[in-house]
Amino acid sequence: MSGGTKLEPRPVAARPAEFLAPAPPPPSQPPQSSPPLPPTRSTQPTRSSRTRRFFLRAAFAFGAIGGTAAALTPIFRADPRKSAAPAPGPVDGMPDERFDEMYGGRRIQGTASGVRIDGRPLHLMRRADGTYVSVVNHFESFPTALATARAAVDDLGGTQLSLAGPALH
Repeated sequence: MSGGTKLEPRPVAARPAEFLAPAPPPPSQPPQSSPPLPPTRSTQPTRSSRTRRFFLRAAFAFGAIGGTAAALTPIFRADPRKSAAPAPGPVDGMPDERFDEMYGGRRIQGTASGVRIDGRPLHLMRRADGTYVSVVNHFESFPTALATARAAVDDLGGTQLSLAGPALH
């Protein structure tokens, strides 16, 4: 070929084996040792750790049993023939508070179980401490149903109670 413009591919020679794997150290030098590894924890629990776990579990169990027993002691020692004092009201046979009066230009009628203002029902709720709240003034409690009805009249001003009652939700 004249001019040498065309290049011919040359075969690629395989790499010698010395480049593929590192050569072992010459026999004249001693092999290098790696630094010692720190001692590792065994996966087997030692006798002291098993004893400690057993002691902690036993202490927790005795504490739980002792706490439960202390909490239940007053219940077991109570006399079953004596009962708690019932809440006052018509349920336990006490006379129901009845009222019928004019207050603030409105007629308030009712008992502790039901109150009407100008003939429209005022929904009351008795709380656990014996006081009353109403749907008109439910942020404040009052000692009697009459006091609750009077507070409702004060809060209503000139408006009437709704006949529909409270919305259920």
